[in-house]
Amino acid sequence: MPRPVLLGICFASGVFLGVLGTVLHGNIWVVGGAESGFVIPWGAALGLLVLLLALLWAGTTGRSLVEVLVMGGTAFTVATIAYLWPGSDQLVVPYSPLAMETLPGPVIASLVWWLGAGAVTLLSMLISTWILAKDR
Repeated sequence: MPRPVLLGICFASGVFLGVLGTVLHGNIWVVGGAESGFVIPWGAALGLLVLLLALLWAGTTGRSLVEVLVMGGTAFTVATIAYLWPGSDQLVVPYSPLAMETLPGPVIASLVWWLGAGAVTLLSMLISTWILAKDR
């Protein structure tokens, strides 16, 4: 596959995965009471798993970290835009002491998705480097 085509696929996939993860991250389980229960952000975890697998595919297909950076950077940018979007029609609940007190589950899930997208991108770059070094 020509590299420009692969980079275009990685960019488009990054946009798609950023939107998908932003939509998925709102799925949470709360074990215990609503205000004091243990939050399990399974939607954010699923979004991060899908992102990790796609990033590893990009790294091994392109045999370089550029594709991983394009896809992961695009997904993280979409997640950041959703996190910082002003107004009342937000998909993500940004952290504030008041939001954490009233909506702890959505705030935790939002932080897990937003920060996790950047962390998964860095992790996939390390894993891709290790895989590519083993193949040489």
